[in-house]
Amino acid sequence: MTRAVPGVPVSAPGRVDVAALALYLSRPSLVLGVYPASSRVETGPDERGPADARELGERLAEAVRRAVGPHRTVAVLHDGSLGATALLAAADTAGRELGAEVTVVVADHPDPRGASVAVPAQQAIALLGGRHRFLLAEADRLPGRGSWDRTPQEEGRGGRDGWNPVAPDLARTPLVRAAEARAEQLGATVILTADGCEELLQAGPSGLTDVRAAGRGLADRWQAEGVAAALADAAAALGRGPAARRLRARLHLAQAPFARVLGGPPRVLAPELRAHVEAWTAGWVGRLAEDLAGERDPVRACVRARMARFAGPHPAAVAAAAPVPRAAPFLDPGFAAWAPRLPQSARYDARRPTPHLRRNRLLISLVPRAARDALPATPPPPASGELPGAAGEYPLCRELGLLAPGEDVPAEVRTRLTVLEEWLSGYGRVSPDRNGG
Repeated sequence: MTRAVPGVPVSAPGRVDVAALALYLSRPSLVLGVYPASSRVETGPDERGPADARELGERLAEAVRRAVGPHRTVAVLHDGSLGATALLAAADTAGRELGAEVTVVVADHPDPRGASVAVPAQQAIALLGGRHRFLLAEADRLPGRGSWDRTPQEEGRGGRDGWNPVAPDLARTPLVRAAEARAEQLGATVILTADGCEELLQAGPSGLTDVRAAGRGLADRWQAEGVAAALADAAAALGRGPAARRLRARLHLAQAPFARVLGGPPRVLAPELRAHVEAWTAGWVGRLAEDLAGERDPVRACVRARMARFAGPHPAAVAAAAPVPRAAPFLDPGFAAWAPRLPQSARYDARRPTPHLRRNRLLISLVPRAARDALPATPPPPASGELPGAAGEYPLCRELGLLAPGEDVPAEVRTRLTVLEEWLSGYGRVSPDRNGG
C-alpha cells in the first residue's frame, strides 16, 4: 500500500506530483534550502518589547532539554563554530540533569591554509571541562559505511532505511552523512546541531547609541553582508513608517544570498514546468517582502529575513525522520519566538578584536569563560565534499519528466538532483505500484 508524502504530494496512489517535485529546483530552494511545503516565514508568536539577554542561557537550556528528551546517548555535531561550542556547553548541563551521555562528532576538513578545523574545535571542547567521547567526521568520507546504494539494513545495523518518509532531506550534506555514521558508532540516538544560531543571535542593524560602536558595527556588517546590508541600516535610521519599511524590505532581498533567489529556474528544468516554478518563486519572494515590510523593528526584520530558509515546520520534521534523528535547539519554536526580541545593544561587542567576535556577543556569552580564548576569531570554512553520485544521469528524475532533454546539468543543481534521485529511489521501494513516477 502506498502512502502520501507531505513534502512531495502524490496525485494518485504510487505517483509523485512532478509539479511539486519541480519546486525543489526553484531558486529559493536551491539557494537557501527552502522547502516548498514551508513557504510561510514565521518565528513564533508576535511578542512585543525587548527580551532580557540575561535569560539567554536558561532559554537555550530549556530548548536543549526538550531536544534531548528521552534520549540517553546524545551526539553534538561540532563544526568548529561559536554556536557549536555554546550548544555543547548547554548539552553537557542538560545531559547531567537528565542522566544522558553527551558525545561529540567533530567536523574534520582543511581550512584555506590546509590546517584541520578539528584541532581548534578540540581545544575548545577540552577547555569546557568534562570528558567527552568523540569521533571525527570527514565530509569526503563516510566512515564505517558501504556503497552509496546500500541501506543501513544491508550494512547490518539498526534495521533503518536511509530513505526519509517525510520529504527529501535538503540538509543531509556530506558532513551530516558522515556525522550520522559517527553518531551510530558512538551509540547516539539523536544528533544536536547548531543550525539557526547565527541567523537568530548575530548582530544585525547597528542601532547603537555610541557613535564609535555604531560606526564599527556598520563597517563590520558591510564587510560581512555587503553594501545592501549597510543601506538597510540607513533605511532603518530613516524611520519606521510604511515607506521606510518597504525600502528596508527591498534592501534585505538585495543582500546575498537573497539576490540570487530572484533569478529564473535552471535551464535543465523541463520547459513545461518553468512557468509553474517561476510563479511559485514570485509568490514566495512577494510573501517574504510583505512579511519584512510589516515588521516595525529593524532587528526583528533582519532576523526574519535570515530565518527564511527555516520557514515552517517542515525542516524540523524532515530532520527528525533522518536515519539518526537531528534536532536544532536554536530552532526550537519557543526559543525562535523569543530570540528575535533581543536588542542590537546585546548582540554587538565593540571591544572584541575581530568582526566575527564583535558580531557574536550573544553566542560568546553562552560559552564558559574558561573556553572563550579558544573560540575562533573568524568563521570556520564550510565543509566541502560532493554527494556520491552527484555527477550521475538522474534516470528517475528524467523518467518523471523533470529535466529537459539535452541540457547540461549545472554544478549548483547536481547535488539537489542527487538528493531527489535518492529520495525517488527510496519512494519506489515503499511504493511498489509506482508507475512513471
